[in-house]
Amino acid sequence: MGKENWWVNYPWRMIQTNLREIDMDQMDAVEFAESLKDYNATVVTLNAAGILASYDTKLPYHPKSEYLTGDSLKQMIEECHKRDIKVIARCDFSKIQEKVFKEHPDWAYRTAEGNVVNYNGFVQTCVNSEYQQKYVFEILKELFAEHDFDGLFCNMSGAVVVDYDFNVYGPCHCENCKKLFAEQFGAEIPEADDRRNPVYGKYMGFKNQCMGKQKKMMYEVVKSINPGIAVNGFDYSRVESNQDMDRPSWIYQTSTNARKTVGPNHDKVCDSAVTDFLGFQYRHTAISPALLELRQWQNLANSGSTSLFVMGDLEHHRDRSSIRASKKAFDFYAEHEDIYEGLKSDAEVLLIHKMLLARVDAEVSGFIRALSECHIPFDEMKLQDVTPEILEKKKLVILADTRFISDEAAALLDDYVEKGGILLATGESGCNAANFRPRTENVIKALGVGKILEKRMNLKSSLYEIADVDEKMLSYCTDMGMGYIVPGKEIVVSEILDTSKTTTYMKLIPEQLYGPPEVCYPKEFSEIPGVLKSAYGEGFGIYVPWLVGTFYYEQGQENTFSFMKDLLFNLCGVQSISKNTTPMCEITVHKNEKHTLIQLINTTGCFANSYFKPVPLYHIELDWNVREGSNIKALNGGTVTWEQGKMILDCLNVYEAIVIENEV
Repeated sequence: MGKENWWVNYPWRMIQTNLREIDMDQMDAVEFAESLKDYNATVVTLNAAGILASYDTKLPYHPKSEYLTGDSLKQMIEECHKRDIKVIARCDFSKIQEKVFKEHPDWAYRTAEGNVVNYNGFVQTCVNSEYQQKYVFEILKELFAEHDFDGLFCNMSGAVVVDYDFNVYGPCHCENCKKLFAEQFGAEIPEADDRRNPVYGKYMGFKNQCMGKQKKMMYEVVKSINPGIAVNGFDYSRVESNQDMDRPSWIYQTSTNARKTVGPNHDKVCDSAVTDFLGFQYRHTAISPALLELRQWQNLANSGSTSLFVMGDLEHHRDRSSIRASKKAFDFYAEHEDIYEGLKSDAEVLLIHKMLLARVDAEVSGFIRALSECHIPFDEMKLQDVTPEILEKKKLVILADTRFISDEAAALLDDYVEKGGILLATGESGCNAANFRPRTENVIKALGVGKILEKRMNLKSSLYEIADVDEKMLSYCTDMGMGYIVPGKEIVVSEILDTSKTTTYMKLIPEQLYGPPEVCYPKEFSEIPGVLKSAYGEGFGIYVPWLVGTFYYEQGQENTFSFMKDLLFNLCGVQSISKNTTPMCEITVHKNEKHTLIQLINTTGCFANSYFKPVPLYHIELDWNVREGSNIKALNGGTVTWEQGKMILDCLNVYEAIVIENEV
């Protein structure tokens, strides 16, 4: 019987071993557990049930592996427990084998045409089917009755509508879903994921409701068996940093996964799994060692945990290049566990994530780049998780094109600004309701805009001109000699509510000729502003009615970066922790009762989509308000000295952790 709430304040160093069925053929439980101990792992995930049972199941529709000839799952758990390693059961109920489907066709997900999704003999199931609503719980009861697992992770849980080739099949149209939706809304399920369909907002609410209900039932069933079992999505949260052939890696993927999962107060256990392989098609070929090492340091710096996801086990893994690289962070964390206990973020900036169907949110990603490269510590949260208690600790909140927002969420943000906060919003933030329907006016009063007059789309040559009156607030741009800013493809034109309380910057030059060169000059000008800063109560809102983050994420030009620095430093008044350090360095700041922890990650080895060993950085100035002579030490090879009232780190190779003891 596992210890209740063992996962709270537990040093989380996870190895997820996606064991293939053949790996159980000659499994040596002692060797398996020893390899984890040598890696300084404290948690492991093992394949257990669902698509395939890795134990001697007695249930008729739970196919058992044919390769259970080595040591058993029970023996593996026992050997891990002897070495103080917690063991989490990996289950996958998103698919059933074809032979099971033939006996229970009503368990399958169905397309709008009534077809099933059959991938290599495995058929996708529906969250509202009897399989996920009832039979799954029989499997879990048997699994946990016979095995002393410490946790549960359900892979691809919920309403899965995509296959391993990333084909998207749209809403489920099985008889169960159609019946439930019709009873609740008196309508038919939309044929495709289309926000223009007036029923689609209702369907998304229905889908989320069904997934939430099923997960809650699973949680309650598992806890009734053993309260000491940690359940993913409730007691801890697993996210994944990965890539694929048509989706290259992104430098900040692990940092953002860790930040938005663990939360500003680090009150959520984060399992930010770093995959060691190239993608679905090449599961046995490792990514660049430098990338995997970078991601583990990012895990540690942003969530105080490490997590590696490999195919097979550690001992027999053929491609060991990235496994060796990842171990450095595991070893460092094991040596310095105490410094990560009870840490909370010390960031004054909060970047809010919106609900998004796509994998990448370009507008959010652009702000992640800018904040990271400006060395501004920041937190990330989903909009639905934001509370007044979180907001009152933040100087700046950023809405990066948060188009769909409820009246309640808007009121929460307005209240934050009225009490003295700063809200920076871009694009169509506040222009649509939470049910995907457009609004006629912006719902966020603190932004100082009302009626939406026009949305200009598919722009090709529009510019914002920096006028003389803008020079003070746009000093980074003007110091670089810039005269124009490119807004990208979309602009929102809105009515200004009170011109006496709103200051505007830059003016739009509408679409102009861009060829031949003899006629490439503006002939039309406007008064449409590029930035609006409006007083609201004790604080103010800043509205950028175009997608500055998207343009920076996609183009990466210094023109846009300079403008974003003006936004953050001049207009919002936030501070950098290291103004003179290269943008190719991540810095985070956390605190607990004993000390402040400043962590630095060298990203100079990142070049486009290639990752190499970084070039050492020297003489890094840290603008941190601490008394000279305080008890300060660097833990990973660096040395901290003082020059003219500033802390100086002599050298950053890959990662450094600087501990500043709190004064009593």
